[in-house]
Amino acid sequence: MRMRLALTMSLTLWLGLAGTPAQAAVAAPAPQTLHLPAWGDEKLDHFGVVTLHMAMPARGQKGVIALTVASPGARPFILNLPHDPDDHEFPPHLSRVEMDGANATPEFLVSRFTGGAHCCTHLTILDQVAGQWIAIDGGSWDGGDVVPEDADGDGELEIVHGDDRFLYVFSCYACAGSPARYFKVVEGALTDITASPLFRHRDEKQLPAFQRGCARHDNEACASYVAIMTRLDRHDEGWQFMLKNYDPNQDWGLTDCAQRNTAGNCTAEIKYKSYPEALEALIRRTNEWQPGAP
Repeated sequence: MRMRLALTMSLTLWLGLAGTPAQAAVAAPAPQTLHLPAWGDEKLDHFGVVTLHMAMPARGQKGVIALTVASPGARPFILNLPHDPDDHEFPPHLSRVEMDGANATPEFLVSRFTGGAHCCTHLTILDQVAGQWIAIDGGSWDGGDVVPEDADGDGELEIVHGDDRFLYVFSCYACAGSPARYFKVVEGALTDITASPLFRHRDEKQLPAFQRGCARHDNEACASYVAIMTRLDRHDEGWQFMLKNYDPNQDWGLTDCAQRNTAGNCTAEIKYKSYPEALEALIRRTNEWQPGAP
């Protein structure tokens, strides 16, 4: 599944600040797992002046898992998570996190696995913005639980995840992996901050594995390699390496779809003449030239 997260106007400001010499930052605490009450039960947790009330439907009954967050001066906010025992769904995973340094309250990350092969975890972040609690739609991510980390050492946790837009494009799901993307809570939105220079050293650590895979003629690895080289302002060098090592006999990824109807059927198929042509389209589509803009 694809992330569709809008950039906020504050991204430019954040990136500007991220490029300046940092003050002595304290590493963000690791996420604190919060345990849901038993079926049919409820409980109230306190985090300083913030309270989180959790209420579970009766075992075996259709209903909602209700999470209510409140603090002085703010209206209580209720997040209702549908529960249907006939759907064989997974329970949500709830954690206390520090993802927004613009307030004095903690955030709460709700992660729920949808099930299915190679799929998917949906994220919701409860955050206080301008004095009021809101739910930030964190989108759907490939794989199981998504655990945030303080990737840039600024005292706030970020979402770090492989770029799902590279999956299945030129090879199988588990064949080569994908370049990492970085997301941060900024003014009530989960914002792509991959463009920050603070992450270039992490890109460089990913680079050798993708280069080795490309040297073995794995076209998916070549795609990830070129993507990271583009971020590092070494696109031409990476492109030449790809041209010498990609597999020209592999036709995976030479067709794409520019438009689908409401039923999900492709109504505008794209056919590429070669792997380099298809890869160029992917690099531009994922905007690795300016990776902060998804």
